[in-house]
Amino acid sequence: MKTFFLSLFLFAVSGFFVVSPAQQARFDQATNQLEQNELREAIEMYKSIEEEGYKSGALWLNMGIAYTYLDSLGIAKYYFLRAGQFTETKTRADEALVYVNERFNRRSAVLPRLPWNRFFESLSQNAGVTFLFVSAFFFLYAGIGAVLVSWFKKRIPPILKHSGTVSILISVVIFGSALYIDYIDNRYGTGVMIEQQITVHEQPHTESASVSTAYEGYTMQVDHHRSDQQAGWTYVRLENGMYGWLEEDNIMVF
Repeated sequence: MKTFFLSLFLFAVSGFFVVSPAQQARFDQATNQLEQNELREAIEMYKSIEEEGYKSGALWLNMGIAYTYLDSLGIAKYYFLRAGQFTETKTRADEALVYVNERFNRRSAVLPRLPWNRFFESLSQNAGVTFLFVSAFFFLYAGIGAVLVSWFKKRIPPILKHSGTVSILISVVIFGSALYIDYIDNRYGTGVMIEQQITVHEQPHTESASVSTAYEGYTMQVDHHRSDQQAGWTYVRLENGMYGWLEEDNIMVF
C-alpha cells in the first residue's frame, strides 16, 4: 500500500499551485509531514488551507492519501472523488478510488442511471454550463441575423430563410439544457458516508421507520433544497434508488 500511495503523493506535490507564497509554504510543510507519517498534523495543515477557500486536485489527493493511511476510508473516498474533478489529478484519484473501494466491507447495489441523466451529466462535464450559454446566444444572434436579412432582402436562397429559424430553435434547446444542468448542479450534490453504519429513515427523525442502511463509503445524491428544510438532516437518494433521511454529521457532501 505504501508504494502505491507514495506514487500518488509525489504526483500531488508537483501539481499544487496557490497564489500566496505563504499558502505554498504551508502546503509544502504539510507534504513533508505526510511523508514523515505525521498524518494528523499534515491533515490539520491541509484543512487550514482548505478552510481559506483554496481548491486544488493535489490538495484533495494528499488529504485522501492521509486519511487512507489512518484507515478513515469514507473520508478518503470523499477527497479522492473531489480530486477526480481536476484534470491534473483525475487519473491518480481514479486509481486511488479503485483501491479504496476494494477495502470496504460492504458495497451498495447500484441502480443503472437513466440515459437522460447520463447525457446531461456528460454534457455538463465535457462542455460546461458557461460554454452552453455562450453557444445558445451565438445561435440566437445568428438566427436573428438570418431572419432580419431574409426580411429586407427578397432575393436570397431559400435555405437562408429556414436556417434562421433552425438556428433560433437550436439556441432554445441549448439554452434549456444549460438552465436544466445549472438547476441540477445547484440543487443536488454528492454525499459520501463516513460512518461505519447508519440507518436511513423515512422521515427526518430517529423514531421514523427505516428505509435502508448505509455503510461507510456509500455514495449518494443529496437534495440540498429538501435538506435545507430540516436542520441536522440530509435528504438523499442512495445508489440502489432508495430515498430517505440521514443525520447530516454522518456524510460529507460536495
